[in-house]
Amino acid sequence: MRDLKVGAAQFEVRDANKGYNLGVIEHLARTAAARGAELVSFSECSIPGYTFLEKLGREQIEALAEPVPGGPSTQRLIAMARALGVALAAGLVEREAGGLYNTYVVVSPEGFVAKHRKIHAFVSDHLTCGDRYTVFDLLGAKFGILTCYDNNLPENVRITAMMGAEVILMPH
Repeated sequence: MRDLKVGAAQFEVRDANKGYNLGVIEHLARTAAARGAELVSFSECSIPGYTFLEKLGREQIEALAEPVPGGPSTQRLIAMARALGVALAAGLVEREAGGLYNTYVVVSPEGFVAKHRKIHAFVSDHLTCGDRYTVFDLLGAKFGILTCYDNNLPENVRITAMMGAEVILMPH
């Protein structure tokens, strides 16, 4: 595997304010790209916010949720990646087939790359747990994703590595 330059960006997310949060993501991604980052990684649920989800009912979470990759936030991330010439990774709430997932999305200038549904989702009873590990090719390397508590169980990390991941994104 070659050396990679990854930017890890953290900011104070505004709950339920996707427009603001995506604007900050764009600003920080632009800064990281100017410093040579090839991938800029943001936190779990960095697009809608996270901890406040525990206080929301299902209908309120559904209102924040989007399809992936066709939803507006993923599409905006793709547009940012194209404009900046870097890969981006950020979290949101995904809606699919009646399920709501804490999902981490990875995009590149070429488009959608991968998504990982948090295996151990617990902040809300309305979120469905993911049911698989995620490994994908990006920037000449094999990447995996494990979100927050997924990393507390060594078996998850071990399995992801055994599936070929050389780098594991671990958004918290």
